Amino acid sequence: MGKKLVFQGGAVVLPDEVVKGCLVVEDGQIAGMTLRPPKGGYDEIDVSGKILLPGGVDSHVHVTEPSPNSRRENWTTASRSAAAGGVTTIVQMPVNDPPVDGKGNFELVKKLAEQKSCVDFALWGALIPSSVPRLEELNRLGCVAYKGFMSNGCSFFPRIDDVSLVKAMTLAREFGGLIGLHAEHAELAEAGVMELDAARCSDYARYDEARPWWVEAEAIQRALLFARVSGARLYIAHLSAAEGVKLVREAKQRGQCVVGETCPHYLLFTKDAFREKGGYAKCNPPLRSKENQERLWEYIFDGTLDVLGSDHGVYRDAEEAPEENFWTGAAGFPSIDVALTAFYSEAVVERGLPLPMAAALAAGNAARIFGLADKGSLLPGKDADIVVMDFHSAWRYDAGRSFSGTKFTRGLYQDRLIKCRVEGTYVRGERVYDGETVTALPGYGRFTASRRQRGEGSA
Repeated sequence: MGKKLVFQGGAVVLPDEVVKGCLVVEDGQIAGMTLRPPKGGYDEIDVSGKILLPGGVDSHVHVTEPSPNSRRENWTTASRSAAAGGVTTIVQMPVNDPPVDGKGNFELVKKLAEQKSCVDFALWGALIPSSVPRLEELNRLGCVAYKGFMSNGCSFFPRIDDVSLVKAMTLAREFGGLIGLHAEHAELAEAGVMELDAARCSDYARYDEARPWWVEAEAIQRALLFARVSGARLYIAHLSAAEGVKLVREAKQRGQCVVGETCPHYLLFTKDAFREKGGYAKCNPPLRSKENQERLWEYIFDGTLDVLGSDHGVYRDAEEAPEENFWTGAAGFPSIDVALTAFYSEAVVERGLPLPMAAALAAGNAARIFGLADKGSLLPGKDADIVVMDFHSAWRYDAGRSFSGTKFTRGLYQDRLIKCRVEGTYVRGERVYDGETVTALPGYGRFTASRRQRGEGSA
């Protein structure tokens, strides 16, 4: 007999409603709900006054192991941070060195994660010119989608040119694959950054001008056109520009199959943070204006935006940012331990977003879109991936206490007031975080394959 648990006294967030009652867990899965604790050897967990949420499915995580950056963040440190942040499934981006571009490198990353991760995980496949012929192979292995850069990449993960992109979309259509893109016009984004760097610009908020909204919107428009003529399913990652989201909404209204992802930092911070935090706030696409941010919130509330991804990544050491050139330095920052909670704080507590809508953005939609059939909700039969959230506990984030391998104590979220707190995180019915300590051992996490190759899941 497996472990039998009953969470009593709290409110359970289901896909369409919030219900008070006892959540019953048997053998690592949700067994159902009851009005009173059932009898028969159940361990009772008192969650009175708390909210039970489905564990976060973070659609956009850069663990970076294997790569030289794994000295800054590896599967153990990243997954421990995930557990503390209420994330129970990491969906790992393929920008490793080597990238997840075929069976060999897929197995390499999968083995590392199986040995080290404290939470469950799924894998994106790499969308680079050389990997296009192997997309169907990656699909059979269980990759959730295929990520490429329309902006400039790097030596081991080059930009996907338009010819290769159309070929990839045409192939992906045949097996229902999902093409994910970082959508910025490569040359225009690069030119804007080089111009401000050459001018030795000291106003870092102008990064929004260096990679402006229309650079993002142009690439989105091009990607939507290619996807429409090829019949491919499309995923636009980390949408920052409201004009780009508008294009996604219009495509959906035309019946096109397109997913819009944004990140908590675009909803919580504006380009003014560049002036205060410098390189610690740098991300691509950039943080933008307050007006733009409010429009993103409108797209959250009307359902245009589908998925939240932290874009967690550690590409520099904590001590490097003050010395590096802002314009040419690395972009990206650790956030998986705080991004989701900060989103719930702003969305639910401050703005009144209904809990089922917030949970769909944080977990349910990604699980459905990626074909992770056992994840994303607290309905019977699903994995017992549960977050116990206290919406009456305010605190300030301190990166010095982070489980991340690199602690950005001058980072974007440092000292931010958050009006809810993760009191416990459970993966498949096992507690992996108790509100203070990560209790799971490295290697507890399991690979979660996409079931889209069997016709399951949809955008």
